[in-house]
Amino acid sequence: MSKETGSNPTTSTMSAGTPRMGPNSAETQDRIALRAYALYVQRGRQEGRALEDWVKAERELVSASSK
Repeated sequence: MSKETGSNPTTSTMSAGTPRMGPNSAETQDRIALRAYALYVQRGRQEGRALEDWVKAERELVSASSK
Protein backbone atom coordinates (compact mmCIF):
# COMPACT_ATOMS: atom_id res chain seq x y z
CA MET A 1 0.00 0.00 0.00
CA SER A 2 1.47 3.38 -0.98
CA LYS A 3 1.14 6.52 1.05
CA GLU A 4 0.05 9.68 -0.82
CA THR A 5 2.03 12.81 -0.12
CA GLY A 6 -0.06 15.37 -1.98
CA SER A 7 -1.33 18.67 -0.66
CA ASN A 8 -4.83 18.94 0.71
CA PRO A 9 -6.82 21.25 -1.62
CA THR A 10 -9.13 22.26 1.24
CA THR A 11 -6.25 23.55 3.36
CA SER A 12 -5.99 27.32 3.34
CA THR A 13 -2.64 28.75 2.33
CA MET A 14 -3.54 32.33 3.26
CA SER A 15 -1.80 33.94 6.16
CA ALA A 16 -3.66 35.13 9.22
CA GLY A 17 -5.37 38.49 9.08
CA THR A 18 -8.18 40.06 7.15
CA PRO A 19 -8.49 38.62 3.65
CA ARG A 20 -8.36 41.21 0.91
CA MET A 21 -10.92 41.20 -1.86
CA GLY A 22 -9.22 40.90 -5.21
CA PRO A 23 -10.71 41.97 -8.51
CA ASN A 24 -11.65 38.37 -9.27
CA SER A 25 -13.14 37.44 -5.92
CA ALA A 26 -16.68 36.11 -5.99
CA GLU A 27 -17.90 38.96 -3.81
CA THR A 28 -16.38 41.56 -6.13
CA GLN A 29 -17.86 39.88 -9.20
CA ASP A 30 -21.28 39.77 -7.52
CA ARG A 31 -21.15 43.47 -6.67
CA ILE A 32 -20.19 44.36 -10.24
CA ALA A 33 -22.97 42.17 -11.63
CA LEU A 34 -25.57 43.78 -9.38
CA ARG A 35 -24.47 47.29 -10.35
CA ALA A 36 -24.37 46.37 -14.05
CA TYR A 37 -27.91 45.03 -13.77
CA ALA A 38 -29.04 48.24 -12.09
CA LEU A 39 -27.55 50.24 -14.98
CA TYR A 40 -29.40 47.99 -17.45
CA VAL A 41 -32.69 48.58 -15.63
CA GLN A 42 -32.08 52.35 -15.42
CA ARG A 43 -31.59 52.41 -19.19
CA GLY A 44 -35.00 50.79 -19.73
CA ARG A 45 -33.73 47.22 -20.13
CA GLN A 46 -32.20 48.03 -23.49
CA GLU A 47 -30.44 44.92 -24.86
CA GLY A 48 -26.98 44.76 -26.42
CA ARG A 49 -24.98 46.86 -23.99
CA ALA A 50 -24.05 44.31 -21.32
CA LEU A 51 -20.29 44.82 -21.70
CA GLU A 52 -20.69 48.60 -21.48
CA ASP A 53 -22.76 48.19 -18.29
CA TRP A 54 -20.20 45.79 -16.81
CA VAL A 55 -17.25 48.10 -17.49
CA LYS A 56 -19.11 51.14 -16.14
CA ALA A 57 -20.10 49.23 -12.99
CA GLU A 58 -16.52 48.04 -12.52
CA ARG A 59 -15.17 51.59 -12.84
CA GLU A 60 -17.74 52.94 -10.39
CA LEU A 61 -16.90 50.33 -7.76
CA VAL A 62 -13.13 50.74 -8.18
CA SER A 63 -13.51 54.50 -7.91
CA ALA A 64 -15.67 54.22 -4.79
CA SER A 65 -13.27 51.79 -3.11
CA SER A 66 -10.24 54.03 -3.73
CA LYS A 67 -11.78 56.99 -1.90
